[in-house]
Amino acid sequence: MSLWRIAARNVWRNRGRYLAYLGSAAFAVMIYFIYTAMALHPDLQGGFPGAREVSRGIQAASVVIAGITFLFLLTSNTAFIRSRKKEFGLWSLMGVTRGQLMAVVLWESLFVAAAALAIGLAFGLLFLRLFFMAISALLGLPEALPVQAGPAVWLQTLAVFGSFFLFVCLYSLIDILRSTVIELIRAERKPKADPAFRWWKALLGLLLVAGGYAWASLPRPNAIILGVIPVTIMVSLGTVFLMREGSVALLNWLRRREGFYYRPSPLLVVSHLRFKLQENAKVLANTAVAIAVILTAVSTIYTLLVVFAHEALMRNPHPFQLVEPADSATAVDAVEAELRRHGLERWARRDLVTVRGEVDGKTGVLLVPHSFYAGVRRASDLVRTLPDGREGALLIYPSINLDPGWQDQDPVPRELTVGGRTYPLSVLPDWSGLPVNGLEKARNALVLPDALFERIVAESAPDLRLRVTIWELANWRSREAAAAAEALILRFPGDATGAGRLFSSTIPQYQASVSGWGLTLFVGVFVSLVFFATTCSVLYFRLFTEIDEDRRYFRRLQHLGVSRAELRRVSLRQTQVIFFVPFLVGLMHSTFAMKALGTLAQRSVLHYGWTVALGYLGLYVLYYGVTYAVYWRTLSGGNTRIA
Repeated sequence: MSLWRIAARNVWRNRGRYLAYLGSAAFAVMIYFIYTAMALHPDLQGGFPGAREVSRGIQAASVVIAGITFLFLLTSNTAFIRSRKKEFGLWSLMGVTRGQLMAVVLWESLFVAAAALAIGLAFGLLFLRLFFMAISALLGLPEALPVQAGPAVWLQTLAVFGSFFLFVCLYSLIDILRSTVIELIRAERKPKADPAFRWWKALLGLLLVAGGYAWASLPRPNAIILGVIPVTIMVSLGTVFLMREGSVALLNWLRRREGFYYRPSPLLVVSHLRFKLQENAKVLANTAVAIAVILTAVSTIYTLLVVFAHEALMRNPHPFQLVEPADSATAVDAVEAELRRHGLERWARRDLVTVRGEVDGKTGVLLVPHSFYAGVRRASDLVRTLPDGREGALLIYPSINLDPGWQDQDPVPRELTVGGRTYPLSVLPDWSGLPVNGLEKARNALVLPDALFERIVAESAPDLRLRVTIWELANWRSREAAAAAEALILRFPGDATGAGRLFSSTIPQYQASVSGWGLTLFVGVFVSLVFFATTCSVLYFRLFTEIDEDRRYFRRLQHLGVSRAELRRVSLRQTQVIFFVPFLVGLMHSTFAMKALGTLAQRSVLHYGWTVALGYLGLYVLYYGVTYAVYWRTLSGGNTRIA
């Protein structure tokens, strides 16, 4: 039989072991192909404003994907070759030369690489249109980008991943070449020491993780920012120590509970897990840290998308606002004509005549009566009451406060100056969102009692008064509303002084935040999915690296009279622990990271993190289901006996 036929048969015989390797590699090839096609698209080389920045961002994501994939291929292939060293040693004893052995491994690598490239490129070509449509929608382009994947895209993908597979194959061949026949045969026969609990490592791990959690829980944003790198290092090292020593301590404690331990399932599960968790402690710890990084990164991007979109609404809550001198002819009819020209017919209009002023001579404000503040749409539904007294006021800022105790503050005496007149006030700060779009010289709003507001406006000079007109409509996120806002901004670009008029809208800022961070989220999710798939595949490989040993263990249990159903329950419990403990630990790390992010954002963002975690948990459970099905079928051979 020719060597390539032997290699093809080996690949098919070990298809269970190759499944995760092939699937993860093919998925990475698909994403890299799609991202390369987008990065090299002619329209992203300057076809619209910001196109080059988008292209650079996608290219950077492609580099990250390539790096993750390379490390995964190298690690996985090394583990796979190590698990087959005994097989290679037996071949050598049967007279197979080292050159023939290396030729078989080379053919096997070639088959798997060709399959991964073919599947990845095929699915990449299949989903290319969908990705281009999504990118076009996120960028707010009037038409979807035409689907293009020129020769450069194919050549770059083949060159990058072809070189990866070639390097990994050569690395494996060198490993085999440097191993003696005795080393190959004895690769799986290393004696296992009884797991020993080292209390100082457990204590150190606990202190590191607890210290990292405490630092992440500090209420001071500056401390959080300075602690990002130290906390990450502390929690990562602490996880490695705790996963190993904690598992030993827990399982030893379960062994001492005779009422629990000396039952069929706990006895078999705990006794075998003691060695498995000891051997795989570093892998499980690294998996937990990787999952924490994935969940935190995606949750952070998702949170920033929501936060910055909300910030845009805080600064400019209204889709259409016109500010003009009160003593000049109004342009309201012109604005409404433009709205109708773009197909916008149903809106609610609010009018306000007001003035600008300064608080303490340094903070520019636009005066707003409390009745107007309570009746218009804002970023927050919270309507605060004014401080007691006729001179109580709310000073509303256009951004989020960084002081967690601002709600408990007492009113502060301030002075309001309008046209040379001074008015004493008792002021409370507020960060719930402006009631009007901010102006260049009045970025804040001052909410006054209606009576005081009317008095100040009446006492001001007519040439200081401004007419503010607001149009609210339900479908302000539509393309028609965006086009109308763009046209009106170009028509009324001036400042509201003299005869000038100023039109402002939340739509451009909101869409810029959503499209920018939405694109980042879109790219980041698929990068994280590649990282996630490779992380899960590491656990898959650990199972199949030890499958021959597991088969011998279960065979001995079967000879002792343990039923097939009980054996399946044991294998199920063991694999569940190996798979889901890292996810739970990673979720806990990510929860504290999101708590720290909530301190920076001055709002609760844990629900964003848990939403993301729930999505990844669904993928994780699906991956585990497929993994266990393949594992049990390979372990049992699909027969009534294990072997």
